[in-house]
Amino acid sequence: MTKDRYKQLVQFVSRYVDISESEFYVIVPLIEIVSLRKGEVFIAEGEVASRIAFTNRGYLRVCYNHDGDEITRDITPLHSFATALPSFITQTPSYEIISAITDCELFVVSKFDLDNLYDNYPKWERLGRRIIEDMFVEAQHRLYLFITETAEVRYKQLLEQHPDMLREVPLKYIADFLGIKIQSLSRLRRTLEW
Repeated sequence: MTKDRYKQLVQFVSRYVDISESEFYVIVPLIEIVSLRKGEVFIAEGEVASRIAFTNRGYLRVCYNHDGDEITRDITPLHSFATALPSFITQTPSYEIISAITDCELFVVSKFDLDNLYDNYPKWERLGRRIIEDMFVEAQHRLYLFITETAEVRYKQLLEQHPDMLREVPLKYIADFLGIKIQSLSRLRRTLEW
């Protein structure tokens, strides 16, 4: 049962490092399984991000408050890691908010436990480094797309890479994620369906 429960996490980890079953299972006692209902906050603005989550089920939204408006910076793909990365790394208060935009099941590990894992298991440290590198590269790629591509190109890429997200996540968040108004997203979707 335990093996089935962590199947998606095992598959994710295996993409980065060749890890034995015994090496994988050292993390299991450190995992807290957290269920969030739609709208519940995982990391609040001003809170120090002291944990990281693997989205086993559902989607999280990373956003900022700006002049009273929430601006979506990211929507975490299913079966990926999420935290307020600048806060997590520096252990300073987060300017990001991470909340559930669907019901979620998260596998959560504290930074303290993760740091101890890194100290004692080189493969876990390598995995952590590679995940952080990928998160950085993805953020840079997203910034590049915003600077150089149209909303249509960004939408098509999202459709190709994460069609599940477009089915599961409310369109108002997809529009915000793409940097367009919901009316523009509706027009774009109609145009591309023809």
